Amino acid sequence: MSSEDQGVSRRSVLLGAGAAAGALGLGGGYVSSLGDRSEMATTHQIESYLTENAVLHGYCSPNCRGKCQMDVYVRDGQIQKVEPKIPDNEDYKRSCTLGLTHTQRAYNPTRLKYPMKRTDWSPGNPNPSGRGDGAEFERISWDEALDYVADEMNRVREEYDPRSVYFELGSGGAGINGTIYSRLAGLFGGTMKSWSIDINVGLGFRRITGGGYFNTPTNQATDIENANTIVIWGGNIFESRFQQDASKVLNAKENGAKIVVVDPVYNTTTAKADMWLPVKPGKDGHLAMSMINVAFEEDYLDREFLRERTLGPALVKEDGSLLKTGEIFDDGDDETPVAYDEAAGEPVALEPETYGEYALFGEYEIDGTTVTTGLTKVREAAAEYAPEDMADYVGVQAENIRKTVRWLGTRGPGGILTGLGVDRYVYGHVFGQAYAILLALMGQYGQSGCVTGGITQGGGFASDYGGVEGAPGSRYLQQKGILSALEGDDEHPIKAMYAMSSNFVANQMPNRQRWLKALENVDMVAVADIQHTPNVQHADIVLPASHWFEREDVAGTWTQPHVRYREPAHDPLWESKHDHWMLVRLAERLGFGEHFDRDRETTLRKILAAEERFTLEDLREKGTFFDDSAPEVIWQGEFNTPSGRLELYDEDAPSEKGNSLEVPVPLESRTREDYPTADEYPLTFLQKHSRWRIHSQFGRMPWMRRINPEPTVDINPKDAKSRGIDDGDYVRVYNDRGEVVVKAKHNEGYRPGMVNIDQGWWGDDYVRGHHNDLTHLDVSEAIENFAFYDTRVEVEPAPDDIDTSMYTDPKTEDWLGESTTGGGN
Repeated sequence: MSSEDQGVSRRSVLLGAGAAAGALGLGGGYVSSLGDRSEMATTHQIESYLTENAVLHGYCSPNCRGKCQMDVYVRDGQIQKVEPKIPDNEDYKRSCTLGLTHTQRAYNPTRLKYPMKRTDWSPGNPNPSGRGDGAEFERISWDEALDYVADEMNRVREEYDPRSVYFELGSGGAGINGTIYSRLAGLFGGTMKSWSIDINVGLGFRRITGGGYFNTPTNQATDIENANTIVIWGGNIFESRFQQDASKVLNAKENGAKIVVVDPVYNTTTAKADMWLPVKPGKDGHLAMSMINVAFEEDYLDREFLRERTLGPALVKEDGSLLKTGEIFDDGDDETPVAYDEAAGEPVALEPETYGEYALFGEYEIDGTTVTTGLTKVREAAAEYAPEDMADYVGVQAENIRKTVRWLGTRGPGGILTGLGVDRYVYGHVFGQAYAILLALMGQYGQSGCVTGGITQGGGFASDYGGVEGAPGSRYLQQKGILSALEGDDEHPIKAMYAMSSNFVANQMPNRQRWLKALENVDMVAVADIQHTPNVQHADIVLPASHWFEREDVAGTWTQPHVRYREPAHDPLWESKHDHWMLVRLAERLGFGEHFDRDRETTLRKILAAEERFTLEDLREKGTFFDDSAPEVIWQGEFNTPSGRLELYDEDAPSEKGNSLEVPVPLESRTREDYPTADEYPLTFLQKHSRWRIHSQFGRMPWMRRINPEPTVDINPKDAKSRGIDDGDYVRVYNDRGEVVVKAKHNEGYRPGMVNIDQGWWGDDYVRGHHNDLTHLDVSEAIENFAFYDTRVEVEPAPDDIDTSMYTDPKTEDWLGESTTGGGN
């Protein structure tokens, strides 16, 4: 198809539903336009649904904890409403406000409708400076779009290397699309990303327990109700995890549990707590060590557990390494640690899951070698963190620190339910190490009611449909490595990029301007998505993806034990296609067609072929499958560590800033009071998750934007007053990397010295700038985890000449329907 609309602007791409929308009966952006509004206003809502002709199985697909099952009501071929579905296990019936807006998302004029090409891009003449806010697009056919993408991928493969093609898989959807995408990338031999987001605490915890990555594992969500003490640390779960965890915490509270919230912000979750520990930003590791200090001082140690399941009794030499059986026994080895058996008066092998009267403290002489126990090392490390000494520094009263540990140590099973807040500081992994040790001291592993982290046990299906045998496989780089490859600082620089379900580069990455600059080195950027995101605006080829409810799909989940099934409500609207359709045809153009099937049902059956518990027909009938293979209680038996025990003392520890971390050493970056730029930029900048979006998704839903019409910066009234800022004033938030202009919102829930802009807003939601123009790319030596919260800024009144008319005198956009409070696009 030749171009029908030369020079289509970004606005017309977003808002031009045009004749296609009219023909579908979708004119306008508000879902009530599917029928006559005056008629709908006079028709009782219950009666209006009596004529429904189908209730379909569905589930939501964003990167959140829920992936909630849904009933999708369809009448006359259109989605009319969405409700929570009762799954196999009724304890997991949940859905959120966002999930109930899918009628608006499916029929939203901001959806991408046609394949598009940037007007000033062509093969061999990429003109990268044309990407971004001023880019214009022209409509092309699907054949043209896929030919462009395949031809550029093949050219880059031949001129550079297959690894110079970047297959960016984002987290904006859950289903078989990721499986197909990874299969194609592996056949091609391209580059894919490993994560650099939200892995700090998980990997610190993993060094002790052998488990953890995105956050830290705990029992199934239903077991939270059995906890007697729950310390919610660094997560506002009643806003960001209310689909599952919040209800279970409330059930536990009704059962008599004590709820403690550790957070610098007084928020929705804090309001439910029995006690709030308002820790200062970045000082969570210090607070955890203070709690460890109390556990030793007030003796809340589970000695039986420490002897049987931890390296607490392991003997440590003066050089910091563990004494091994091969050093003192003829039949020993270089792996098994040694303990001192007080009953026998001699050293013995410290085997996993083996109890003995091992010494937990003390110094000994073994065959001429001076040793002490691992637990002694931990106690020595915690000695300098007494609550009375740390109270002012961490911002928490000493007695409240002690009371929290008493509850954990005396009330039976309980523990720490972690959020992702601490991940977003440079040295958050030290907190993961420390709190894993704190729970181990009290034996809070392997029992019903123990809460050891924030990732409840999920479920899935068996499948052997993945990589193709003999394929070269993908190269994986952490996201900071991806940036280096985009910038050309890599043996195989990235020259072509295909992003699917991803809004990373142009919106979600720290130090955003550096990523956008790096894109100038890339010859072709293709983006497949549902809506016109910032990533799409920086694309050369735009591929319109179908809405989730327009495709048959299956998915497991990592936080609740169900497999979900979705049936399509209708065909994809306009010329959108599901990702499987795109990828199979792209694979054919790249020479890999034999490894894929065009028919989606055939692909689904192949993906499920290894599953013996249910069939596709079973899912089609029931809509969900309860995966009872997921354990309700975890951490039973040997730990997945070299010793098979909880490694309270880590002889293979990394170093940070010259500190070796065999035991925790709390560290800070920009949250230190003496940080070099602390005087110039005195405020710690957060970007918390919002209940009104999932990362950068759902920001174009009219219902949500009526409630949450524009970005704001939360600022304590004391900080605002000292800067001459009234509530509702527009302000400039800035540092040496960038700026953003937003409306100020006085919020006493934030302690003085902190400000916050909710993450996920798009660039064109701001009067000027972007919140991720403020963030940086500093990471720790041990873990390349982006530290979004470890940021300093200053705030001042916005310049008088700033144009705020997009909010102060808004022109209502089509996608907002009758809304009068939303912003511009």
